[in-house]
Amino acid sequence: MALKEKIKERHSSRETHVQIKSVSATVNVEENLCSEFCFPLIYRNEEYFALACSIYDAFVEKLNINGQLTERMIREVVVKHISEFTLPKPALKTEIADFVIDNLLNYGPISTIMRLAGQGLNDILVNTKDYIDVIYNGQTIATPFRFRNEEDLRRFINRMLMASNRKIDESHPIASAKLPDGSRIEIQIPPVSANLDSDGNPGSYVTVRKFREIPLLFETLIDSNMIDLKMAYFLIKAIRGKLNIVVSGGTSSGKTTFLNAITRFIDEGDQLLTIEDTKEMKPQMPCHSIRSFEARPPNEEGAGAITIENLLRTALRSSPRRIIVGECRGPEIVTMLNAMNTGHPGSMTTIHADDTKEAIVRIENMFLEARPTANMTFVRSQIISAVDLIIQIVRFPDGTRRIVKISEPEKRIEENGVVSMLDLFEFQRSVNSDNPMDSSGNFKAISGSSRATLKMMQNGVTMESRIFDNDFVVSKEMITNELKEFHPKRMCGWKENYMTEIIQASYISSKSILERWPNLK
Repeated sequence: MALKEKIKERHSSRETHVQIKSVSATVNVEENLCSEFCFPLIYRNEEYFALACSIYDAFVEKLNINGQLTERMIREVVVKHISEFTLPKPALKTEIADFVIDNLLNYGPISTIMRLAGQGLNDILVNTKDYIDVIYNGQTIATPFRFRNEEDLRRFINRMLMASNRKIDESHPIASAKLPDGSRIEIQIPPVSANLDSDGNPGSYVTVRKFREIPLLFETLIDSNMIDLKMAYFLIKAIRGKLNIVVSGGTSSGKTTFLNAITRFIDEGDQLLTIEDTKEMKPQMPCHSIRSFEARPPNEEGAGAITIENLLRTALRSSPRRIIVGECRGPEIVTMLNAMNTGHPGSMTTIHADDTKEAIVRIENMFLEARPTANMTFVRSQIISAVDLIIQIVRFPDGTRRIVKISEPEKRIEENGVVSMLDLFEFQRSVNSDNPMDSSGNFKAISGSSRATLKMMQNGVTMESRIFDNDFVVSKEMITNELKEFHPKRMCGWKENYMTEIIQASYISSKSILERWPNLK
């Protein structure tokens, strides 16, 4: 949006001026009040916040726009403008400059959070103008960030929706869209959002789902104990051996992140096709090996929608080797199972379920919703023949994510009518009565799999036969040998600064990720 348009829209909803006054330097503010990332002083102290708002209002009043101005030019003017005021703390100068820029050109405190939180940010949760929580590295954190009033919040909502050419109003109070950086936003305004803000008025809700720019490497999954070495070895072989995989888990459990990490082991000769409702996948493969599709919601008239099922049916005519559907939650499950059964080995998808057995039931229900007259015996036979592995991911209360189970659907039905499952690996959580949040425990091999091993062999991949023996130890050298030919820099969109960022974020006991994983050098 042109700068002139951005600033014009601000005048219609500006709050009444707060009188500019000198703030005492003796105000008690905890300078180091930081959680996972530091919150600006202006949001932690009411007087500082009022000062920032006053300076912003005064700047907008005197701003004269002639032609197109860049953010850099605006910042220079803002800094000069701030110098006209007496600030109680030098640190406030930069904070107030950012406050003015974010309110003038961006999305207010939402932009501030996205800039400060960096790669650890998962979600931003706006609950009326008064409360903004964040999910940071899997943990929910209350923040002091807030909006000045509901009008300001609505202004930023409209600005976010403009990027996707979407609108929201009382007659259409729910909207979904994407920000230019790929973040997904979900918005609800009154009358469907019913919480009252501190002014006694119904307030709006905003959820921003932030996706990592820098890829999470498979090595990091091991370092963070999401998986152990034995499970890691098996998963590498499973991907290379073209097993059809369903990744199951709850909301924000890390299903897509995990899926991205394991795409690294897909042979670049296998044409991969990804289909998603909102693009989140960043396969760790060369660009020439990937084709990505994204569903399109209906327009304001309710027409023009392109569903995942539409895309999946079209994609199957493009002769892909492997297919990944970001999430199956409807009739597309029928086409997905058919694809897994008919010439697309190594395909994958995710679903919402809390256990591998529940995942099977969820697939059955989706199939029957799409084909109500289908015979249950036929439905289960389709699932059994199509799905080789179900991987269950859990996010524990302390924010830790782990693969808690890898199961294989057996080719038989139990007496109670459900598909029999063979658990191959399991994470057994320890019971800590002193600390219920504790997510520590042990990974165990439970049963051997002849089905998975046979399919791997049919696709030219052999696996250590003792992998399911709990007395057998998978060495780190075994893993690094498997990873040597899959350096992450081959992935589409890889940037040179990624490895620097990964190294800086991954020190453990003073050792960098390159020291722990020499295959990354």
